[in-house]
Amino acid sequence: MARKTGAKKDLDEATKQLKAAAKALADVSRKAADVASKTAKDIGKTRDAKQARKAIDVAQAALAAAGAAALELARTARKQSEKGAKKVSTSKEMSGARKSARKAAEATKKAAKTTAAQGRKQSAEAVKQARKRTQTASKTVQQRTAKARKTAKKKAG
Repeated sequence: MARKTGAKKDLDEATKQLKAAAKALADVSRKAADVASKTAKDIGKTRDAKQARKAIDVAQAALAAAGAAALELARTARKQSEKGAKKVSTSKEMSGARKSARKAAEATKKAAKTTAAQGRKQSAEAVKQARKRTQTASKTVQQRTAKARKTAKKKAG
């Protein structure tokens, strides 16, 4: 089996890290969805929400009271949402996503650097070989020309 080059290994590592970052991002999304649904349930259980529901039931007669309760419900919902956002940002899923994203970025950077370095090395080697072939070919041409000149002199002279 063929030996893996450094660039191939770096590329594999970068791919692995990117997959890990994608998985971590999915975990964070799942966590955010869970927190959002829990927040919605919490909001529904609050005293303000119950008051709003009662006010809506009684509504037509007490429209002003319902509006005030709805305003209070909106405030409560905002507070609960902020708490949920804090939970998501400090969750272990989020920190895992941050770490894996950082690793993926570093691995990608390393793969790019290795590939460029390898390319430079190969092109330098190709230039050396081309110079060597050119020198060999020019020497051969000079020798043949000199030989042909001597032969022509002998025949002429």
